[in-house]
Amino acid sequence: MREECFVVKENSRVADSTFRLILEGDASGFGRPGQFVNIAIDGFFLRRPISVARVYENKLCLYYKIVGGGTLRLSELNGGEELNVLLPLGNGFDLEKTASRDILLVGGGVGIPPMMGCYEEALKRGIRPKVVMGFNKSSEVFGTDEFEKIAAEYGVEPDIHIATMDGSLGTKGTVIDVIKNSSSKIEGLYIFACGPRGMLKALSQLPSNGQYSLEERMACGFGACMGCTCSTRNGGKRVCKDGPVFLKEEIIW
Repeated sequence: MREECFVVKENSRVADSTFRLILEGDASGFGRPGQFVNIAIDGFFLRRPISVARVYENKLCLYYKIVGGGTLRLSELNGGEELNVLLPLGNGFDLEKTASRDILLVGGGVGIPPMMGCYEEALKRGIRPKVVMGFNKSSEVFGTDEFEKIAAEYGVEPDIHIATMDGSLGTKGTVIDVIKNSSSKIEGLYIFACGPRGMLKALSQLPSNGQYSLEERMACGFGACMGCTCSTRNGGKRVCKDGPVFLKEEIIW
């Protein structure tokens, strides 16, 4: 972990209350998709943890949703402004833990960005995952352009499925409805997932192995305060330090 200064290159709205943030600086050190950064925001004591969607040579691509004063202030930043960032943080998804080439990436809301990194890493390995994304309504949908961009870089067609709770786009219902009702045989695939706890718990009931990234409130972001500790079958674990990614069978719901 280290502290770096990054410059805002892009901070644009991509959906209802959701923004894409591109930061330029020393982005070295990330080893796996699913890791995160912790950003200091002027006027707020605690940093804001944000998952990393993609890592470029000297840039980070992040997505965040306005959920309070801190992220509202973040949304007001303009290009050229600087941010103090702690990175790289957490343990991400490990694609080497599965020998399967049949992979399903599942993201709910702001749990979708880590799936972008997983998607890119899988394509690097010659694996073509299926992607399922869940939202409340069509105005909240984002990320399809990023998956399409990554797919184009590797010369493949993306296989993306969308669920909205109100049925305004894609399948009406949840990501579980997409998985169970899909004609493309996606039930039973090895799952990499990030999203609300309820979504992850529902996924855990499926006959599929996988790795889940937990969303928890964090303070320090590097394991010192113990504020994000969760229960696992191997005892208490810090989501920020030991996670946020855990094997499905480790998690106690």
